Amino acid sequence: MFQLAKAIAEQIIAHAQQDDPNECCGLLAAEGDAIVAALPAPNAAASPYRYTIDSKELLRLFREIEWGDKPWRVAGNYHSHTHSEAYPSPTDVREAHLGPDATYLIISLRNPQQPEIRAFRINDDTHVITEEALHITDL
Repeated sequence: MFQLAKAIAEQIIAHAQQDDPNECCGLLAAEGDAIVAALPAPNAAASPYRYTIDSKELLRLFREIEWGDKPWRVAGNYHSHTHSEAYPSPTDVREAHLGPDATYLIISLRNPQQPEIRAFRINDDTHVITEEALHITDL
């Protein structure tokens, strides 16, 4: 089961709503097994159908997470789907390159009054998608 603090989930949903009609994106930072931060990034694709994090921005975020003063690591990423379900698209699967332990959160705004967040693992080599149980905590 994957746990996500309610405050971080709300931050990610707010980012998705703010960037709508384009997809939003960002990285997830973890300390141990806990997601401790969601770091938003501009969607360089500026598209409602795909997201891209500019290489310079990606490097900046990796440095902030892994080489900053906190014992964090890159745990995965998040992005939104503006009109479809929260499930990895073929493009999402092809572009999943963070490793087998990475978590990919997808936020669906298909129903804007009830955004949905789901968590997945995507195997870089086989492209197998595994949904992770997601529990939003009050912590």
